[in-house]
Amino acid sequence: MDQNRIRLEALLQSSSLTDAEKQWLWEYLQQSDTPELLELLLDKFADDLATDAQTIKQPIHPPDFSTPIQTTEPVEPFYAAPLKNIIQTGTRWLAAAIVLGLVFSVYWLLRITPEPHQKNNIQTAMPVDVAAPGVSRPTIVLANGERVLLDSNYKGIMASEGGVQIERSASGNITYHGVESANLYNTLVNPRGSKPVLLTLSDGSSVWLNSESSLRYPVFFTGAVRSVEVTGEAYFEVAKNPSKPFRVNLGAKGTVEVLGTHFNINSYEDESATRITLLEGSVRVMAPSAQMVILRPGQQAAYSNTRSEKKELAIYNQVDLNAVMAWKNGYFNFQHADLLTVMRQLARWYDIEIHYEGTPPTRYFGGEMQRDLNLSEVLKLLEKNNVHFRIENRTLFVKP
Repeated sequence: MDQNRIRLEALLQSSSLTDAEKQWLWEYLQQSDTPELLELLLDKFADDLATDAQTIKQPIHPPDFSTPIQTTEPVEPFYAAPLKNIIQTGTRWLAAAIVLGLVFSVYWLLRITPEPHQKNNIQTAMPVDVAAPGVSRPTIVLANGERVLLDSNYKGIMASEGGVQIERSASGNITYHGVESANLYNTLVNPRGSKPVLLTLSDGSSVWLNSESSLRYPVFFTGAVRSVEVTGEAYFEVAKNPSKPFRVNLGAKGTVEVLGTHFNINSYEDESATRITLLEGSVRVMAPSAQMVILRPGQQAAYSNTRSEKKELAIYNQVDLNAVMAWKNGYFNFQHADLLTVMRQLARWYDIEIHYEGTPPTRYFGGEMQRDLNLSEVLKLLEKNNVHFRIENRTLFVKP
């Protein structure tokens, strides 16, 4: 058995502590930061440790624990020990609180640590909730194939591509600075379970990228057209440059072309339709069916993603822009959304799998809620529509 554990168990069976034992215990435990339930042990150790806390200054030799300390006093269970008056002041309270909290934490861990032969009999509790993403966790794929993972602490110059520097600010914004003659491309990938990330391109255009989305772009725009490619969902605020149109390629899902404007693209593979919504300026949408339309502010162009259906271009007027932009502003908006649509949004945001027990019920939802809620809190609101859920690990089971 570990010598430190032997010493701790011996001390916890003692009725009082010697000076050497106090010093050893103080030095061994004071680095921990888990002073939980310390009040429950005040009855046993406060008088011994607190009175001498200020006098423990120079190291002394630890006590000899080669022979376990014997005691005839029964060890009172922690839950049965009577509480003293725990309203303390000054050095006595501070010292006792820190030390006793640490003692309790270690002792309790020692008591519940299973022996090796017991491990197979212990059932690990599965998580029953999933927290909302707290940070963005994007990755940039450089022109040479190198992948730069950007966690919440990554700030400053991240990389250099030719004459262009890639920098991340304290607020998380990714920017490109410099002049580049070579035609080099980067790809920004924002995975599931990640907050939206803001990218400022070399021309000053800003792009907000939703979770489970990617953007491929040149580190510096050359030629007559500023061209990028997006998958998933992104919101653009394009810097005006009449001599260089800005073009967003959607792969096999068409193209959006602008001079300078604000618009949102929702082009997830698992959604039933691709939707381009204009907030400001004008855009020209070219659908895979070769249809073309110019949108005015407040309009939305949509066409089916289903291969078996004709990709006829539809135009919607007086679109609810708040609903379209809810993801960027930190909200879920489920207005007129069916169950499958809602579940796809939750899967991307919380990075979970969805499993339907039986045929998914036909349900439609409404309303708006914050995206910083735990998954269970969102589900409580959805259950008002007579749909039931349970969470196991990172799988959400849906049943009527």
